[in-house]
Amino acid sequence: MHLIARALCSAERDPRWLALALIAAVGVAYLQAEPVPLWLIGALLLLCFGRWPGRGLLLVALCGAAWTSFGIQQQLASRWPVERTGETVTMTGHVAGIVAHDAYRTRFVLARDTPPYRLRLSWYEHADDLLPGDCLTGAFKLDTPHGSANPGTFDYEAWLWRERIDATGYIRQAKRCETPPKTSIDRLRALAMHRIEPFLDGSSMKGIVAALTLGIRDAISDEQWSVLRATGTSHLVAISGLHIGLIAAWLYALVRWLLLWLWPRAPTTVLAGGVALVGAVVYALLAGFALPTQRALVMVAAGLLAVVTMRRIAISRILALAAIAVVLWAPVSVITPGFWLSFGAVAWLVYLARFASRRRIAGFIALQLGLVAGLAPLGAWFFGQASLVAPLVNALLIPSAVVFVPLLLIVTIAALIVPPVGGPLLAAIATVLGWAWPALRAVADWPWATVQPVVPGAAALVLAILAIVLLAMPRGLPGRWLAPVFILPALMGWRPAVDSIAPGALRLTVLDVGQGLAVVVRTRTHTLVYDAGPAYRTGFNAGEAFVVPYLRHVGRSRVDTLMVSHSDLDHMGGAKAIVAGLDVRRRVGAGSAHPCRSGQRWHWDDVDFEMLYPRDTDINPAMANNARSCVLRIDARGTRVLLPGDIEAATEQRLVQRNPEELAADVLVVAHHGSASSSSKAFIDAVAPDVALVSAGWHNRWGFPDRAVVKRFEATGAKVVNTAVSGAIELNITADTPALDLTRWRERTPRIWHTP
Repeated sequence: MHLIARALCSAERDPRWLALALIAAVGVAYLQAEPVPLWLIGALLLLCFGRWPGRGLLLVALCGAAWTSFGIQQQLASRWPVERTGETVTMTGHVAGIVAHDAYRTRFVLARDTPPYRLRLSWYEHADDLLPGDCLTGAFKLDTPHGSANPGTFDYEAWLWRERIDATGYIRQAKRCETPPKTSIDRLRALAMHRIEPFLDGSSMKGIVAALTLGIRDAISDEQWSVLRATGTSHLVAISGLHIGLIAAWLYALVRWLLLWLWPRAPTTVLAGGVALVGAVVYALLAGFALPTQRALVMVAAGLLAVVTMRRIAISRILALAAIAVVLWAPVSVITPGFWLSFGAVAWLVYLARFASRRRIAGFIALQLGLVAGLAPLGAWFFGQASLVAPLVNALLIPSAVVFVPLLLIVTIAALIVPPVGGPLLAAIATVLGWAWPALRAVADWPWATVQPVVPGAAALVLAILAIVLLAMPRGLPGRWLAPVFILPALMGWRPAVDSIAPGALRLTVLDVGQGLAVVVRTRTHTLVYDAGPAYRTGFNAGEAFVVPYLRHVGRSRVDTLMVSHSDLDHMGGAKAIVAGLDVRRRVGAGSAHPCRSGQRWHWDDVDFEMLYPRDTDINPAMANNARSCVLRIDARGTRVLLPGDIEAATEQRLVQRNPEELAADVLVVAHHGSASSSSKAFIDAVAPDVALVSAGWHNRWGFPDRAVVKRFEATGAKVVNTAVSGAIELNITADTPALDLTRWRERTPRIWHTP
């Protein structure tokens, strides 16, 4: 006990332990379904008045939790109320941040002085002249921040929370205010972009140059982002610690050299450090001073402080102090991938540097290989992919960035101040980048450039990180042999026994794709995707955003059958993305050479599949798309599931008249998202489901599911579950029990930012 007490007393004075306590407390506060009550934290703080070992750690943790909980409550209070979702209101505010334009709309954040403080709005009109700081007044249709909730996919609501968005919506009508625009860093950045834009027009590297100099990444195309991700170089175009550190290092070295030459007796270290810090701040402001940039600036400032004070402070302590500053400045950083990747990368590099070869080239290559290997588990966890070519590509590009980034910044400043001189130079740099880009694209096109490993859970992630740390330790260290054992769960996609599917069982997941439908049916070794979700002209694609990431998350990279019930875009839109992202063995239905026809049957893992509709005689050229829907019945040892697509009352009546017995099912995916034109009483009586699953968009404009339809199902005793409220719905049908195990994703992983 005495040793434990001494250890705790020592930890209270160590910033590394204090940082861990603070981060853990903030993380726990954010991962609750409700804010931690401040009275409870206050009551626990009373324990810190006594003198006992470890109270300092508890005090830091509780203060961090209190600060975080207070901020959470303030942010929740400023949100647009759920009960007012879809309401059109008249408001006034100023454009905040860079305005994004595409072919169909303009998107921006409108900042206000009263709640809701920040609105993310779309304007479906040409507003190319809209700039940050401009005042707008008009009628806005507002929604509570909301997004689809699915396992293994991007959490849009979490992103809105991190961006402090209190409402989303679109502009019905708006006009400029008579008040003058507000001056801001973002306005200056936008004006700077307009000034250099003529020199970059026609260049494919326009987006890359804008991202490296002004932190404006909207002009980077989807194809370019794909290349950057495949080669592990996305970090090179996102202004981060690397870029700010380069500018600070160059300024420090230059100013120190000049002072030693011109004024030898001056406090060179202090003056050089001060200039480097000012330069880093200016560059961060130029890049927009977003949360990742703030985090990078704090880390650079901590390093400069250690250099200026000339104290031998362990780098781990500097990182800990930087982490404390970042978390206190913005507690929400703890739930961002960038926080863990940036601090993890620096800490891992520092650790690897202790064991790197003294030979410069060999040591640099070893550091690159070790860095990519060390961050691979986190990259797979957060982004679902890892680049195998990243070590080689970064080994070539990072040294180039040491010279290129400062040079590009100098030329950009010259283009802003003296356009006739700097403009042509900037255009020349963009041309050179354009010449080099095909080489990077060729590397990205290599079949093995990236892999999509599946880290099946938090336990596998922690074990994989431990395995890599052990591998990097000196030879002869006891326990090093455990590294291959620890990494096996991540490499093999190991999952607990509860996740396995026995023969005769199936797992059905109705994904939350908004207003559309995508159902994944998994048997022991086979996968069926019924409908692919919507795709929109704005570029959003549910197949790419939800279906592919979900299947990779559950360890299924092969789709045995992709069945598209009919050709409406809310069912077919994501099909191309699924085919491009996964190994699709067979396509059936709309958009394929194999139409659905009644009587088609197949058998997977003791589970039977049968098509009930349409027959050849049912099809005629005048039929609406909905009437062509594939109606599929699945039988898992007596437990039946019916998927009717978007059939409407006339088709339902035809099916009931033919053979009502074959429609009987325990689970029904409700036709046409619960439209009043479907789910007739006769059809519901014939199916007689225990569970009715609805796939509909949150507060969709059609009012699906129709209230009368819901009442018809409830009158028969069926449980109605809607993805708009529940998120993804997973139904586990086992072979040994008739009970239906139903899981709502929002209830399984509740978060403070989730609505409802």
